[in-house]
Amino acid sequence: MLGPEHIRALLRDALRHCPDAADADIYLTATDQALTRFANNRIHQNVAHQDTVAHVRVASGKRQGRAVTNNLSPDGLADTVRQAAAYARLMPEDPDFPGLPEPSPILPVAAYDGDTASCHPERRAEMAGLVCRKAADLALDAAGFCRSGATELAVASTRGADAYHVGSFAGLLITARSDDSAGWSKDGGWRIDAIDPESLADEAIGKAVRGRNPQDLAPGEYPVVLEHYAMDDMLEALSAYGMGAQMVQNGRSWMNDVLGQSAMSPLVSIWDDGVNPAGWPVPFDAEGVPKERVDIVSDGVVQTPVHNSYTAAKAGAASTGHQRGATGGPAAANLFMRPGDRTTERLIAQVQRGLYITRFYYTRLAHSRGCVLTGMTRDGTFLIENGELTTPVKNLRYTQSYVAALAGCLALSSTAHLNLNEAGVAVHVPAALLGSWRFTGQTV
Repeated sequence: MLGPEHIRALLRDALRHCPDAADADIYLTATDQALTRFANNRIHQNVAHQDTVAHVRVASGKRQGRAVTNNLSPDGLADTVRQAAAYARLMPEDPDFPGLPEPSPILPVAAYDGDTASCHPERRAEMAGLVCRKAADLALDAAGFCRSGATELAVASTRGADAYHVGSFAGLLITARSDDSAGWSKDGGWRIDAIDPESLADEAIGKAVRGRNPQDLAPGEYPVVLEHYAMDDMLEALSAYGMGAQMVQNGRSWMNDVLGQSAMSPLVSIWDDGVNPAGWPVPFDAEGVPKERVDIVSDGVVQTPVHNSYTAAKAGAASTGHQRGATGGPAAANLFMRPGDRTTERLIAQVQRGLYITRFYYTRLAHSRGCVLTGMTRDGTFLIENGELTTPVKNLRYTQSYVAALAGCLALSSTAHLNLNEAGVAVHVPAALLGSWRFTGQTV
């Protein structure tokens, strides 16, 4: 790791090269990551990756210029600042640009574990080896990865922004396969000790064993019990296709037609909270603005999108600290969904005839309004009959409005799970019983 003192010195020195009549900010990301991959019940790759990127923005009046470098030498950073300033002079004015945000106090959050950041390859190999042995004992093939590392984030500006955060991360993903079935499990967070490889192996292997000899099922609408993996896909899609204010202001969000309205079940409450330790905490955004909790859906009522400084100025509001990455609009990346009061077994017991779905795969947006997605089930899809899991079924394709599906939410599990993806999006979500899901055909 570079460390806060070294990073701050680098960024302060680079900002001195900003022209006197302009402002500048620098958003720096530094990631150390190690990855152990396994397939066919054996480890086949162990790699380590280090990368540091400085994103420079220079603002001259209503003009902005940007440049990017991973050359952190004094000359490299200075040249990048000069390059961004030159680009700013060439850009047209943007009348909606409010200038760089003023600095605000940032409260640190605990998201770093030294054992996770410096995890030895042997530790990851032990976790992968346990999975592979358990799969081999049942004549299954296991594949997946175990990763660990740390990310440093920093923002400095000529306006006085001075933000630094370091967070560790770890993850284990498993696919267990037979000739005609598969099971899947995944866990991640900022502490590797919180990952239980044995229980994850049993989960994936159990689905693969139970899923052998899957049967055909006619397309149609069925009630579904979605595991937290499938619910994670739903919330990530709702975020990507409309929780950011830029999409709302451009009329491309699922929120546009339903702001202030009861569009989902009263059981559904969704919020973004970048400092909650139950997620993957990051206390500020790429502009150095402190992250605020934003209630996006409360008791089924759609509330408000998340803002960066640009969209907030257009809306006459304040930034909520949600500029994700150096470019693009604001995004919700630390999502939570309020749990319910049922066990997953009770969710299943409420279904007369429906489907139990582990996760979705290859999901793509079909229509922004309503957040209509098309995709497939994968790695563990089972028929529910008379309140019990019965026959494994072949994977199905669906086309479904996620907003409409959550409007039909009948119950939620009392336990929520953290899903941390490889891009750093964290979703803390329960399992759910939804009254209807539209399946359009079987996958090939």
